[in-house]
Amino acid sequence: MEQLVRLEFPNLWLVLPELIVLITGFILFSLDLIYKRINHALAISVSLTGYIIALLFLVLNPNMKGETFYGLYYRDSFSTLVQVFMLLLTIFLLGFTYKYYKHKRSLYGEFYYILNFSLVGGMFLASSYNLIVLYVALEAVSISFYILTALLRSDFNSKEGAFKYLMLGGLSIALASYGAGFMYLYSGSLDLRYILTHVGENHYFLVLGLVLFFIGFAIKIGAVPFHFWLPDAYQGAPTPITAYMASFGKLAFFAPLVRLMPYVQEHFSYAWITTVGIISALTMLYGNLTALVQKDVKRLLAYSSIAHSGYIMAGIAIAKVIGLKAVIYFLIAYALMGFGSFMVLALLERVPNWENRLEQFSGLRFSSPWLALSFMIMLLALLGVPPTVGFVGKALVFMSLSFGSLWWLAFVMIVATGISTGYYLRITALMFMKEPTGEFSLSISGTEKVLIMLITISIVLLGAVPIILWNFVSASAENLFMR
Repeated sequence: MEQLVRLEFPNLWLVLPELIVLITGFILFSLDLIYKRINHALAISVSLTGYIIALLFLVLNPNMKGETFYGLYYRDSFSTLVQVFMLLLTIFLLGFTYKYYKHKRSLYGEFYYILNFSLVGGMFLASSYNLIVLYVALEAVSISFYILTALLRSDFNSKEGAFKYLMLGGLSIALASYGAGFMYLYSGSLDLRYILTHVGENHYFLVLGLVLFFIGFAIKIGAVPFHFWLPDAYQGAPTPITAYMASFGKLAFFAPLVRLMPYVQEHFSYAWITTVGIISALTMLYGNLTALVQKDVKRLLAYSSIAHSGYIMAGIAIAKVIGLKAVIYFLIAYALMGFGSFMVLALLERVPNWENRLEQFSGLRFSSPWLALSFMIMLLALLGVPPTVGFVGKALVFMSLSFGSLWWLAFVMIVATGISTGYYLRITALMFMKEPTGEFSLSISGTEKVLIMLITISIVLLGAVPIILWNFVSASAENLFMR
């Protein structure tokens, strides 16, 4: 008699980092329930302890591979690499958080476990092919981001940005869910690996499902023409949260698309290249052209984030191993560059009457030389100037486009990068070639200085010696194509 039910004892070793982070979240939630006013030092200590333990586990076990929970969870070198940087970004965020929110008088106990909730969701987004798991993880990250965006409760822009994000985010989830439903109707399975290799009837269900699934994630990453929520949400959110959404969010939301690439190559290569290529070109051009006319630097960097989604999608359009390597490298590169640049703005917001206007950056090298230097390096990295990690990322994407004979998209990328020169260099010129326009008083803790310098050094070091990161990226990409 055929065995209908296969019993499996889950391999908890594979999912241990997520379990550690989840337990940390329950502890934080309990602390918030126990204390009327949570001890922020205690909450940060608990958070850091849990995240560092999870990080060390991943670093010490880089070659873990396998699946558990009946195929719902999949561990490989890609998920390990992405999760390492997710944890690092969350740890960095906690290093900046307390003093920022103390200045804003808006740090609440729920911040810590909601942040934890988003981290767990992001880690599962990087570690599954199952549509149900991806749906739950996507909801976890999205709901957390909605709440974190509105954390400045007395600020109208914060609430407005959160509302717009909620509306478009809800649409994104709905479309991705409908897409998953059509893919299930086509294959009778919820596993993307089986769905994309299955040969069945009603091929249109598969195509429609993939389109809706892709649009759902395109909204999340801010791709044109699904970007409307992003500038307002990024501007309205507390700036450390903006940094987190721009960096961690890209890693989380792009991860499922990265996993799709090896399977798309075999069955939908032409349609994928055409569709993703066009959206990529529009996103690069629109993001950079709109950033060029912005007077608010935070909003400018928001449109820059949209443009960088376009650069990443250019690599995704290739759907080959060279494109996959470029995408993973660029994702990590932008995570560092985007997080660092927004965090500089978060520090500057402590200056009295600071509103992130362009003219306020005049003469920043006189007021805070080291901060001006760090910000300049981050902007040049976003532009793609050697020897920064941004240059390596863009060069890899360009090489992958050349390898895939997508010369028209490579040309668009060059044009878009040329346009971005205008606003990145304008900020740099203001900081180093103009005189200060007003009074400047800024207090920065030693921890914050160390973190900013660490991010800056990483941006330069990974650009000057790219082999440090390349070996891990290359192995991750090749493993995804080995099935």
